[in-house]
Amino acid sequence: MSLMNKVVPQTGVGIEFREGRLHAFCGRSLWNRFRVVDRLEIAQYGEMEPRECGRLYRQFLKRNGLKAPWTVVALPRSMVLLRALQFPKAMESEMGRAVELQLDSLHPFEEGGVYWDFAGTREDQQPRWSWKQDAASGEAQKPVDVLVAIAERESVDKLAEWFQEAGIPVSQFSVTTTLLLGMLRSRGTQTAMPDAPFFVLHTREDGCELIGTAPGKPVLSKEILFESAGLATEDDRRAEVVSQLELARSELRLAPEERPVVLAGGSGLQLETSPALDGASFRVVPVEEAMRAGMGGVETLPLRENLVGVAAALAAVERRGLFGLNLLPAARRSYEPPAVLVPTYALASLVVLMAVALGLRGPAQDWVYSRHLERERQALLPQIQQLERIQDQNRRVFERLATLANLGRSASLPMELLDELTGLLPEDAWLQQLQFDGNAVNLAGTAASASAVLQALTEANRLESPQFLSAITRTQDGKEGFRIGARLRAANP
Repeated sequence: MSLMNKVVPQTGVGIEFREGRLHAFCGRSLWNRFRVVDRLEIAQYGEMEPRECGRLYRQFLKRNGLKAPWTVVALPRSMVLLRALQFPKAMESEMGRAVELQLDSLHPFEEGGVYWDFAGTREDQQPRWSWKQDAASGEAQKPVDVLVAIAERESVDKLAEWFQEAGIPVSQFSVTTTLLLGMLRSRGTQTAMPDAPFFVLHTREDGCELIGTAPGKPVLSKEILFESAGLATEDDRRAEVVSQLELARSELRLAPEERPVVLAGGSGLQLETSPALDGASFRVVPVEEAMRAGMGGVETLPLRENLVGVAAALAAVERRGLFGLNLLPAARRSYEPPAVLVPTYALASLVVLMAVALGLRGPAQDWVYSRHLERERQALLPQIQQLERIQDQNRRVFERLATLANLGRSASLPMELLDELTGLLPEDAWLQQLQFDGNAVNLAGTAASASAVLQALTEANRLESPQFLSAITRTQDGKEGFRIGARLRAANP
């Protein structure tokens, strides 16, 4: 795994078909630590409309923030033929051509009626357990061990069309055998070291798959179907599995003193508790114990029942790693790498930043303008203060002048008003009182006719709106006493 893949979280989905159910596992890896973050189970998927399965699957992707991740589908062993081949190291660059030349002899189907792929051709995919010693040269020679997977074209196309109709994007069709081996080898379990033989036993309700590896030997893979073998009871099935393990041990030509590990997983037989193992030349270890001890960072579901699905999710995270092969035609593969969304995220971030900048533009401009005004005000403050002092002085001078003017006007006004009234009032009128109160003027006196006095006051230039303030009275000599109020007329400017 590259440094970038270690630093950036890698996410993939593994799909497994088991007991009439579709199981999907979302795996995530960071710094070589792998864990299953979510899972989906669709019961009786074969009886549902493909679109309904696709709707449930898309909801599963959406809640994990995915759209079209690298997705690996685990094909059952019964659907794929596996052939183990060895080629000289010198043929590594032409491995594809070399396998193709032998392809017709590796399967019973008609020519052109199969999909095939092989694993172990690149240096980073070399099975580390494959080596032998060239006695003549004394140098270590490493032949290329190749696993060739062959599937009938019709069955693969049918399954691919179902995924397409359901709208489920798929990137890779692999087989349970290579997925299990890839998980064991890539994670370097302590019980499955490259220099030690071991077996993998994956059991189901209807059968089991047996995988065996040993240094310098091709991979051994076989499937045991219980019903076709006439194994009705569980004891018979256990005895048959033990017998097949002994046979596989012989096929790998293991030494009598070797006691290889059998990693047992799956939802079928619990072989490690079987009395048939008494005296057996191997020891059974539950696969979850081996993974927990050697994989360092795997969070399992339980792992035993979901072994194939977890292996498919791990293969999806690691892409085409060790034992990685793909039987899905290239035209049907779907994958959207996370890097594709980088421009979208960048553009969305830019839009958000522009929106934030636009929202802050008004307040920012107001703040800058207020700061500018404050600086200008501080610069003009001495002049403003001087102007305010001058205005204050002018105001005090104006108030003094107004006071003097009022004093002068109030001193001359009574004489001027008396002079005017002397010319206007009738000769028989006598003023006994002339009182000023601001603009109000009160006159009191006697005359032969008070009405004639009121009429005369209406013609005065310095008075306006004359009117009686009280009723007219009679004096002892027969004259009328009056009390008249008026207002001083405003002087023309």
